[in-house]
Amino acid sequence: MKRLLLILFLLAFAFPAISQNSTSKGTEFWTAYMEHINGVGGDRGSQMELYITSDVNTTVTVEVVDGSFQTTANVVANAVTSVSIPTTTHISGEGKFLKGIHISAEKPVAVYAHIYSFSVSGATLLLPVNTMGKEYYSINYYQLSNIPASAQVPSLSIFDIVATEDNTTVEVTPAQQLTDGKPKDIPFTITLQKGEVYQARSFFDLTGSRIRSVSINNDECKKIAVFSGSSKIGIGCNDDPEQFSSDNLFQQVYPTATWGKNYITTPLAGRNYDIFRVILSDRNTNVTLNGTPLTLPSASEPAFIEFTSTIPNNIQADKPIQVVQYAVTQGQNLTCTVDPNDQGDPEMIFLNPVEQTVNNVTLFSTSKFLINRNYVNVVIKTADVPGFRLDNTSYTNFAPVPASTGYSYARIAVLPGSHTITAAGGFNAIAYGFGDHESYGYSAGTNLQNLNEFIEFHNPVTSENKKAGCVGITEHIRLTLPYEPTRIEWTVGNPQPPINNPQFITSYTKDGVMLYVYEYPGPIVYGIKGDYSIKATIYTNSADVCGSKKDIVFDFNIADIPVAQFTATACPGEPAVFTNTTDARGSTITSWQWDFGDGTTSVLQNPPHTYANPGNYPVKLTVTNVNGCTDEYSTTVNVPVPPAFNFTYPSTICAGQGVTFTPTSAQMSEVLSWEWDFGDG
Repeated sequence: MKRLLLILFLLAFAFPAISQNSTSKGTEFWTAYMEHINGVGGDRGSQMELYITSDVNTTVTVEVVDGSFQTTANVVANAVTSVSIPTTTHISGEGKFLKGIHISAEKPVAVYAHIYSFSVSGATLLLPVNTMGKEYYSINYYQLSNIPASAQVPSLSIFDIVATEDNTTVEVTPAQQLTDGKPKDIPFTITLQKGEVYQARSFFDLTGSRIRSVSINNDECKKIAVFSGSSKIGIGCNDDPEQFSSDNLFQQVYPTATWGKNYITTPLAGRNYDIFRVILSDRNTNVTLNGTPLTLPSASEPAFIEFTSTIPNNIQADKPIQVVQYAVTQGQNLTCTVDPNDQGDPEMIFLNPVEQTVNNVTLFSTSKFLINRNYVNVVIKTADVPGFRLDNTSYTNFAPVPASTGYSYARIAVLPGSHTITAAGGFNAIAYGFGDHESYGYSAGTNLQNLNEFIEFHNPVTSENKKAGCVGITEHIRLTLPYEPTRIEWTVGNPQPPINNPQFITSYTKDGVMLYVYEYPGPIVYGIKGDYSIKATIYTNSADVCGSKKDIVFDFNIADIPVAQFTATACPGEPAVFTNTTDARGSTITSWQWDFGDGTTSVLQNPPHTYANPGNYPVKLTVTNVNGCTDEYSTTVNVPVPPAFNFTYPSTICAGQGVTFTPTSAQMSEVLSWEWDFGDG
């Protein structure tokens, strides 16, 4: 059974020198109560729970679109608020249902949806509307379970589509025949109203089913949310149904525009092996595993590559791919015999490419329902390992990724409870846990930027691009597109005059795609911290399935610049005490750069350091927060000359009689305390 891992995402909007964006937080979400093998009602009926968290106090409203349910809840900073969803919202069957679940918040939150029933349980991190896309591929697995095919309620492969706007037209091309008879590989269209859900089911693996929002009458395509999974599934060898424990899967799917080309995988700790799938957006994609080309599927096979592994891997492709990691049924091993010592249940984890990283995540590892081992797997650039912190403590026990020079990984065992991981240079991580027929697993930090079509801030002095800003700092706004538009309409606070036939300021080729860069006319400075949004409405002469008009939205955070500060006490030859007292001013510090003035440095928050010689040393601390805002503080640290002391005592000392020891020194006035050792214990 999979139980929820509550991941508390802190602000992670941007990072120095590279474009990163923690897009798991937002103010609007949609989800659905996907079909569960146990249905609802009775002793074993399923239930659905939402878990909502934030790093600020806020208010959240949850409602079912048919009007049957609405509630408002207060969210306390760094705590978890639970909202139970009525069982009447459960979707059973195939077709359209007015049962979308809408979550809206006054300030950004992270939301998790959990569908559970005894030992058949699954949960997913929800993605905010502003990160949703218009094209998806359902990702599932071979539809096998310990439920016989002849059962009255069979286990099924499923995907759900939720519309975020009225009159949303969606084209669906199922990879397998659906239970209502719709044939495989034949597209059909549906029209959904805001909050309406379409559920598709099959007796077979629906992986590779194409789902895309399309334009009607040259209107813009509308964003949709897609969830994939299974009402119950086992993963691995199915030679003995009695040993083939099964679970439901429930995951929100990433839009294809956010897929990457480079992935590093790490094995799940304590399991015999993992299964991986590489989902192809284009069948003519060259994929390598640790430098060795993989065999592509034939035209008659589903558009994915599958392999098993027990080691870290480097997966590279020349076109965007999605990599998924599967935990297998308990007792499974590569020889298809039963391992009585293996613990865990099926799970599906969407991995993030190394092009998309985060730098600050706080998570909660659960111990509920017999979870007895919790882990966090981290992939990071080797150069950034010294700055990696777990629970505010430096952690450097990383190993190099054999097939990927410059990257390292760690599988970190953690105790139940909250944990914070940070690294200024960014990282990818998954969090998971196992117990007796129990498991959970998630991507612990999700970055969903369209890698070829985006808005960002640009610093013309440093050539740095970033996804967040700082109060009082001049920002230049740049738009990158894989085509040349005929018109751009900017909305920066208020709508701006349109720019017809805009001229790009530069262009470059990335992975074979020509990208054009446009700049908003004039710099901008934000004087108040907070969350902001910029929109560019793009027009082209050539209409595609999404028409000739498109909105590109840039949601970002502006943070106060931190105030660096520290105290220091030092003596020669002894560890100095450096204490960071920086005021983060409501943000989170991710980097501390110390220069001790003697040619040595450190990236620790409160570093130890020993000066070999007395003297005055110019010490500087530079701090950086999650938005890339920096400040530095410098002061002179005096390392004094050690005091020279002696003492006198009587020339004759008799046993049993008192004796007086008298210290002598030219520095007597500087002494604060005395400690004597008389040598007799």
